[in-house]
Amino acid sequence: MSIFSDNLSQWSEHLQQHPSVLGVLLRGTEIYSINSTAGSEVMIIITDEEFEQRLQKGSLHYRENEQEGVIVQGINGRYISPGYMDKVARFGSEPARAAFMEVVIVFSRLSDLRSRINDITEYPVQQKQDNINRFYAQFEAWYQECCKALITEEAYLLRQSVMNLVLFGGRLILAHNEMLYPGHKWLIHTLEYARKKPDGLLKTIGELMTEPSRSSLELLYRQVMEYHDWVCEDLNWTDYVIMDNELQWMGRNVSVGEI
Repeated sequence: MSIFSDNLSQWSEHLQQHPSVLGVLLRGTEIYSINSTAGSEVMIIITDEEFEQRLQKGSLHYRENEQEGVIVQGINGRYISPGYMDKVARFGSEPARAAFMEVVIVFSRLSDLRSRINDITEYPVQQKQDNINRFYAQFEAWYQECCKALITEEAYLLRQSVMNLVLFGGRLILAHNEMLYPGHKWLIHTLEYARKKPDGLLKTIGELMTEPSRSSLELLYRQVMEYHDWVCEDLNWTDYVIMDNELQWMGRNVSVGEI
């Protein structure tokens, strides 16, 4: 008996007729059924050649349509390739790695696909301390911004600063646990499963995000800073902030929000 819905099974069987399609992965949160509102999120593995063509055209998102009589409903996703997966395994970001957590192989022509997935989802221990240094610097910087925003009562700056403080405090905890950061959507959920974290951390985070105050700010700051000796004493965190926040554009690797 298949664990997949009839719609997904029919759709995947249709894809297998295309030689350029090497496999299909179903995201871990979408395994057992298709929700009528959310649908299924998939990754379609295509050849490196077709992937490069789609990359050049900016056409990597899978769009629902009717394919040769097969009605596709509630299935969304993106195209990837074996070469793309190799790059993620070598130097991919944590969200790029986390996208492969708990995926289910719907079908595959790649004999080593499970091994590739395992390589991708392994926490990059060799980058751990350097990442902690960078997260620590951001945590300090955004704490300072939170303090300023509370004094000036600038609502936008306060909300932005609080969310970034939570982000980098959370990333410190995830790195300490050697857990991949899954992106904003799943950050708090993932922190719930972190075995090593300050007592009451999630409660403090919730209070600070809901109603920012000096007391909740100071409590979160102390909870994170006193939990672990994060960096060496001579680390100059402001240098990290300059490199990551102010000079990142020099490497032409800038998020759309910073253009």
